Amino acid sequence: MTQFGRLLREKNIVFVTIACCIVFFLISPRFLSLDNMAAISRQIVPIGLIALGQFFVVVSGNIDLSMGMGSVLFAIVLGVLFGITGGVAVGIAAVIIGAIALGFLNGYFVAKLKLPAFIVTLSTLFMAQGLSGLIIPRGQQIFLMGDFFRVVGAGTFAGLYWSFLFLLALYATAYFVYNHTRWGSYVVAIGNSEQNAQLAGIDTDRVKIGVFMFSGLCSGLAGIILSTRMGFVQPGLDGNGLLLDSIAAIIIGGTLILGGRGTIGGALWGLLFIGVTNNALNLLNVEDVWHLVFKGLIILVALGINWLLWQSRQVEAH
Repeated sequence: MTQFGRLLREKNIVFVTIACCIVFFLISPRFLSLDNMAAISRQIVPIGLIALGQFFVVVSGNIDLSMGMGSVLFAIVLGVLFGITGGVAVGIAAVIIGAIALGFLNGYFVAKLKLPAFIVTLSTLFMAQGLSGLIIPRGQQIFLMGDFFRVVGAGTFAGLYWSFLFLLALYATAYFVYNHTRWGSYVVAIGNSEQNAQLAGIDTDRVKIGVFMFSGLCSGLAGIILSTRMGFVQPGLDGNGLLLDSIAAIIIGGTLILGGRGTIGGALWGLLFIGVTNNALNLLNVEDVWHLVFKGLIILVALGINWLLWQSRQVEAH
């Protein structure tokens, strides 16, 4: 395989994203305006936080379905505690502790009790959805006002939203952990073969619980950002849409759904692709139902391409 062919295979999402930007610009010149690019960067932050947590879970050979509705629950918790106390400190502390506790619960049942992650996190998804409706009665809203929500939700530095800068910093930290620490290599090892990882002396239960705790934390952070972006909280918010977008982002970015393979850079590019397509579909006034059809096709095609690329690498390795 030529060097260009190998580059195209490894970085296909980069070329696809750039090509889509060009096409969308030709259809609607407003697409590449600075205001619209800033809007995209702000819109992708909650999805990006969930995608980052989901990335580590999937690489470890599992999945976390609770993250989307979990972020909605934590946004509501922050809103309710803000309404009671008039400040954000107690709410943020409660969200972070609760999010990590939810991750620990998921991880414990998966690692210690050996239950399928799909079933465990589906159960906690329903729990989060139910609790969201119990905390705030349906039809009621809590409006969030104050410096914290204004700065985090709409504050900028050098033309970039603070929330987007926070997302980039978190991805940079995750890149270092994933590529340059033992913990990152342990996650990959477990995703490739948990049995072999155990034989190598890795405490697989501890690593898996840690992965789910991190995904819970990311869900809580997404809830905080979600609340600041909307300026209000209410039951019935679409957390599952955030979940599907996050899964689509990491799969499109080259993460192997079976575990053991993926890159932080690929996940970030997949996130940018999802953000670009979501924004373009809204800009072109495409109906919401067609959004779902398009995303489904994207995930299916990405799964097929990544599977073929993975198999080609296996053939080259042998």
